[in-house]
Amino acid sequence: MGVTMLLDKMTPEFTAEIVEKALIEKGQRLPHHSLHRWWSRRFAILYRAILASYLTDSKELVRESLDNPKAIEILARGKVFYEPFMGGGTGIIEAAIMGYHSIGIDINPVAVRIAKSTSNLLKGKVDAKEIESKGKTILRKTEEKLIETGWSWNVKGKIVSYIFITKGKIPSWIDKYSRNGKPIRILRCPYCGTIFESPRSSEKETCPHCGRSFEVTHKPKFRLGEGYPTQDGYTIWAAEVRERDGKKWRKRVLDAREILNWLRESHFKAMGKANKARKILDPIPLEDLMEGRRLKREGIKRFSQLFTTRQLATFVAFAEACKELGLDEELIEIFSVFLSESAKSSSLVAKWHSPIGEPVPAVAMKTYWVPEYTVETNPLARVPEKLAPLARNALASSIRRAVRIASSELRISRDVAVEAKIGDARTFVPDRPIDIAIVDPPYMDTVRSYASLSIVHYGAMRVFDEIVGISNDVILDNVERNEIPRDRTGFGEAMKLVFSNIERVLTPSGRVVLFYNRKSVIDWENILQASVESGLHPSVSYWVIGEPPGRLARSRLRGVFVVILTREKPTKSRIVFTKPLQRTSNAIFLDKKVEKSAMKALSNAIRRIYNDEVEVVVL
Repeated sequence: MGVTMLLDKMTPEFTAEIVEKALIEKGQRLPHHSLHRWWSRRFAILYRAILASYLTDSKELVRESLDNPKAIEILARGKVFYEPFMGGGTGIIEAAIMGYHSIGIDINPVAVRIAKSTSNLLKGKVDAKEIESKGKTILRKTEEKLIETGWSWNVKGKIVSYIFITKGKIPSWIDKYSRNGKPIRILRCPYCGTIFESPRSSEKETCPHCGRSFEVTHKPKFRLGEGYPTQDGYTIWAAEVRERDGKKWRKRVLDAREILNWLRESHFKAMGKANKARKILDPIPLEDLMEGRRLKREGIKRFSQLFTTRQLATFVAFAEACKELGLDEELIEIFSVFLSESAKSSSLVAKWHSPIGEPVPAVAMKTYWVPEYTVETNPLARVPEKLAPLARNALASSIRRAVRIASSELRISRDVAVEAKIGDARTFVPDRPIDIAIVDPPYMDTVRSYASLSIVHYGAMRVFDEIVGISNDVILDNVERNEIPRDRTGFGEAMKLVFSNIERVLTPSGRVVLFYNRKSVIDWENILQASVESGLHPSVSYWVIGEPPGRLARSRLRGVFVVILTREKPTKSRIVFTKPLQRTSNAIFLDKKVEKSAMKALSNAIRRIYNDEVEVVVL
């Protein structure tokens, strides 16, 4: 089999074709990977290409598998896939769909629950109609529980979707929506405070009330006047509400002073349930986490301060409704994932962005921000009695995605084993022979801690678990302390252990695939030396489009190298680079010089490791 696999010998043209195909996921995830966002997810198409090309040397069959992963299922039967840094489960899910028995571990409990829940949906352990029915029931019960305490997310007969809050200054451009296909901006005059709509797109606008001209900007440049309420350490200055307009739900933005009584009463009456959440969250030492220390400097000193009082009360009511309905174990875990996913927008570290009329979810750029102004997102915002969300990442949207996954024609066969569990890749050794492993280690410096990035998800999930009664004794700062070290020496030593554990159980024709990219020769040499000392050698490397941080974070690398590691020391190591890079640069922006510097670092590292005994060929 080792002679016939396409994985070892893909041409530059075919590699470029795969990369181009992967770009269909550039705008959004494939539906079955949409249950919960996890960071640095690779394109599912890349997994399909790797997993299929391990089983065959037929380009036609690999090409077919990119669209229909079931096309390769008969060849995958009995084969075992392993991923030691599983994350949200893209790899083990794709492998399982294709017919591989799949094992994935991750040290982060949030990631593991996401992967398990997605697997259970695709294996048919939970019925789509049951999720939809119980989801609607639980949302209704959650709303009823809030009403029982004297408040709801409705004001003046309208549904509150977002509440605009600030620590200081605010923008003049509040929100946007479309009317008859044309964009409408919702603006606030910084002089008299009048909120009005404008179909114009100019940089200057004139207030229809006071007649003064002002700059239209989504940046916080203007100060508020008097009379605005303060809650949870923020000043509330406006709210986006939804009201029925025929079959549509139209946006309106109200000045906070118009709904002052509702703001005060809902905050006060939500306090009882919110305090239940605070008792669960506040004993967790936020300052022990890397991002927690930074959040503390920004004024968020307790875990519960990541959320508003109304949001915490809603989390508690949702968990109580789930408990009362008596869901089975699989459904309970899936509904906890719904709440975790919702928390990325329903938290005070989301960032409102007026030009899109939505919040940018927390940690979207792999770091927490504490914005000067943002929104309090309503997790329950939806069209009444439907799973049609009226706010980004509302609970209804998570439930609806799960229904779609569970009802999809794409399934994991019942006789295919899928294991997703908490584990440390440095000490975990699979209990059966592994045919192919994909190693996608954490970024050495760009992301200092995935545990820290999980703060809002972990917080919402912890509240849910405590109320529902799920055993959850995982402490997040312990997870962070046990993550792979990010310093070069510690990282290299850890990766040697990871590679050695895999090599011990790798089948004779097995392959280990490394996803990695760095611009430094030393960094490349560090990880490749770890693999070589474990008995795994780089035979061929393919440049493909990855999902690294991108232009808004600290790295401009947009690609990643897929390095094929084998037990046999090569005489020649190929790097397939030029053709896939050219094809990708025609479709998306990337800096070819930056990508080329990474390729040179890889080739130089291979030469140095083998003292020029291995010829490096760049194609």
